[in-house]
Amino acid sequence: MAQAAGVGQVGMYDVFVHGPNRLKKVLSIETSTPRAKAFLDALFATEWFDPTQDSVTARELRAIFAQEPMAEVTRPVVEPALDVLQDLWQLSHLTPSYIGRAAGAAVLLAHGMFENSAVSIVVAALFLPFLPLVLAVSFGLWVRDRALAIQGLRALSVSTILSVAAGAVVGLFHKEPMQFHAFEPPLVCLAISAVIGIAAGLASADDAGRRYLIGVAAAVQYAVFPVWVGICLIHGFPDAATIGTRIGSFAVNIATIAGMATLAYAWAGMRPREISRFQRKRNALG
Repeated sequence: MAQAAGVGQVGMYDVFVHGPNRLKKVLSIETSTPRAKAFLDALFATEWFDPTQDSVTARELRAIFAQEPMAEVTRPVVEPALDVLQDLWQLSHLTPSYIGRAAGAAVLLAHGMFENSAVSIVVAALFLPFLPLVLAVSFGLWVRDRALAIQGLRALSVSTILSVAAGAVVGLFHKEPMQFHAFEPPLVCLAISAVIGIAAGLASADDAGRRYLIGVAAAVQYAVFPVWVGICLIHGFPDAATIGTRIGSFAVNIATIAGMATLAYAWAGMRPREISRFQRKRNALG
């Protein structure tokens, strides 16, 4: 099966597994991302693969020096769907470090908005946990993993609440009005978020994607609005038209990034059946 997927060399050896106390076979493959995906797709489609007895580990190697052409070995797209699934799950857990990063970045962003400091705003955007959460919702809905979509939505809600609270706290210590006014209207937000969503979806399915840079752009698109709401709770809200425009822009950003990321997953070949087959086997056997 591995050789049919284009893998040139396959290693196999016996190991003794303590716990179940039995011999198992280890299959070792070192190959490019597209060939690894082709092999895993074929493996999970078989009737005999048992997730309760068998496991798969995917690791990123620094380099593979073999007979295969370098251009083939180093191709970065497209990652196996299960890799993307587990990566987004890992980034969506509500841990103390997650809450600390979200709160600290939101406080720094609120300060940057009061001072209109580009440095503070960009630094805050570097570790605002936003983009992976929207991608978790998008990917979860696309592959019909409701648990992942709910987890991403829960973490996104916590991040939003923390951003509002950070804006209010910083607003208590700033008596002067906020200097940041670079809020884009909904149509501009739609265009920017569409580009971010497509780029983020493709980057999450690509070993070479510069996800952290895309995350900065997405964080600024998202976080300035809940932080602004927190500031307004202390300093007062503007007229109703401005409030409606900014809340609308916030909703447009989230929906557009999630929707465009879904289209990118579909275009990149992330098929829901790759996840559903594995989950059906795991649920049936577990």
